[in-house]
Amino acid sequence: MILALIPSFVSQIIAFYRIKKLVYGIMIEVVVFFIDLIITSIISWPVGTIIALPITVGIPVYYIRKWTLEFNQMPRGMF
Repeated sequence: MILALIPSFVSQIIAFYRIKKLVYGIMIEVVVFFIDLIITSIISWPVGTIIALPITVGIPVYYIRKWTLEFNQMPRGMF
């Protein structure tokens, strides 16, 4: 969870890898990147960045939190 709060693509990908949702995480990161790109190209610099930053962090954190809870509920084997 802590890795997801850092607004960095690499740390969020590491968090997705740890909960075994890497492919979904990469798809989410790509979609979020294009949404942020569209927002920052339509809206000028300071306002566009202020709008895009919560999206960049919020959406991956939501899914990491959701999938982490599911991952922790999965039964573990003896090995």
